[in-house]
Amino acid sequence: MSVTSYKTVFRADYKPSLGFYPKLFPVAAELSGYKDWVTTGLAVTLQNFDERCSVSLAHNFFVYVRDMKRQDDAKFDNTMIQPVIENVPARLGIDTFQRLGLRCWFLQAVKMQFEQLVFIVNDKFFLQTKDIKEGICRSPSDAAYAVHFNEAGFKVRLRVGPMKREEVEAQFLPDRNSNFAVRERALPSEELFGDIPEVALLMDIDISSIEIKSNEIAKFFENSQALQTKLSENIVKYVLGVPERGK
Repeated sequence: MSVTSYKTVFRADYKPSLGFYPKLFPVAAELSGYKDWVTTGLAVTLQNFDERCSVSLAHNFFVYVRDMKRQDDAKFDNTMIQPVIENVPARLGIDTFQRLGLRCWFLQAVKMQFEQLVFIVNDKFFLQTKDIKEGICRSPSDAAYAVHFNEAGFKVRLRVGPMKREEVEAQFLPDRNSNFAVRERALPSEELFGDIPEVALLMDIDISSIEIKSNEIAKFFENSQALQTKLSENIVKYVLGVPERGK
């Protein structure tokens, strides 16, 4: 089973250095796969509007973002992120990252109505005691499960809940300027994101670690990606019982 990913953010934070600025544009020029770019003079963002992804380089971080582009496996993100991992830290002379983070938004489409999915999520993740029903919430119109925990040396922030298509802007916060072509940026959400399922189970999984040596960045990315896959698939199995492909 493969859960569909609609957005990926891979960010690396490091200590600022004045030696960064002479290296900025030469390093950016070596990253292929991005036909467009924009710069403030102090930072640069490389853009691939066809794939709705970008890489930004700044004095204290670099970040890769794939924005609202459906992927059923991790191969595309791997292809785009690996050159950044392999080249940018070495070329910028980064020894240690203050923080590494991989965050992905997954959607599992369902055929049921939104209200039905709310009922299932509420039933699966919340203990609806008499006191809760009578004193706090008798019948929720929406529900979400959020938890922070540590696993295998990672800090994990997990959020699960039902989502309607019209909630795309609020749930995903798409960066229209960096990842969408000029002709698309002003389009209404319902037109721009018409391929999003009408009703889906949303899984927002953020995995991070601090004080990571630069030679461990590839391992961090691989292991955190594997953990995201495991969590997303287990959540779908737990909430829905079996994989369900809706329209």
